[in-house]
Amino acid sequence: MPYSKEKLEKLRHRWTTPKGKKVLKTIKKNRCYLSPAIFRENISNFPGINDPEVKEGIDLRGAPLSGFDFRVPIQEDDEGFSEDLVLISNVNFAGAILKHSNFQDGKIYECNFEQAELTHSDFNNSTINNCSFKEANCTAINLRGSKLVTCDFSKATIKDIGLDTTIVDEKTSFGKYLKSEEENLYHVAAIEYKQIKQMYKNSSLHDVADHFHYREMVSKRKKIKKSSPSRWMNFIFGDLLCKYGTSFHRVLLWSLGTIVLCGTLFSHSNSLLFHNKPLPDNSFLDSLYFSIVTFTTLGYGDYHAVGAMRFLAASESFIGATLMALFTVIVARKIIRD
Repeated sequence: MPYSKEKLEKLRHRWTTPKGKKVLKTIKKNRCYLSPAIFRENISNFPGINDPEVKEGIDLRGAPLSGFDFRVPIQEDDEGFSEDLVLISNVNFAGAILKHSNFQDGKIYECNFEQAELTHSDFNNSTINNCSFKEANCTAINLRGSKLVTCDFSKATIKDIGLDTTIVDEKTSFGKYLKSEEENLYHVAAIEYKQIKQMYKNSSLHDVADHFHYREMVSKRKKIKKSSPSRWMNFIFGDLLCKYGTSFHRVLLWSLGTIVLCGTLFSHSNSLLFHNKPLPDNSFLDSLYFSIVTFTTLGYGDYHAVGAMRFLAASESFIGATLMALFTVIVARKIIRD
């Protein structure tokens, strides 16, 4: 749960005291953050160490760890070959200063990075499982080649974030709206939405990718002045009509609405002929049938409009051809993913 500004200042201040500096030196030297048991053995009577949220884990909340390399040598075989890896779990980094820190090739489980300062941190080729980055400053962090599993980036700052070849699962969330969009930075938001969209596409989560495509297009629209006609045309024909090519349901509803509306107008105008003869009783069902035939451009020829209603029929045919083509494109896109 995100902390208040006052609580964060308090957590960070404890590391600036003589005892805090000594504790931090011990943590860096012994790397006791690798095990809660070892951590508790080395660190005791430190302010906040027994807070409920860190009682079972490792408390590095607010710690100044800029540039720290969290990798440790791990022996791979009996011949002495070792590799530098990050193996951390149940560490609370809330509000920590982790600028330019190194988490490369990491196995990072159930860690809390909420409100942490992670600018330019490197998580390249890491597996990050069940971690929270809520409200963290993730500007320019490197997540290339990493795997995100059940992670939360809600309201995080993700400007210039590296997501090339990143794999993500469906439980990982970036929130409904990005922080940049909420701050009216629409150009930045459009770029970030596009990056996230591509990441979800690479992970074969196309429905989630569609959401971020929609938010990308909304951000681009919001860059246009409200008084501009192009913004309203974009909203009506892009958003309302088909949700920027992601919703065939909207196209279907618009199609049904057009058919019913035109059918109603035809039934009240007494302007339909049946085999070139006036209808004695121009019922709604007859008009609805003619509207369907006109919308789908079938043109059976049994019914046809006369007078001013000819222009309505022609307009309905044009609208029908357009909406049916759009419906086909959207459905095909969902079935045949690129």
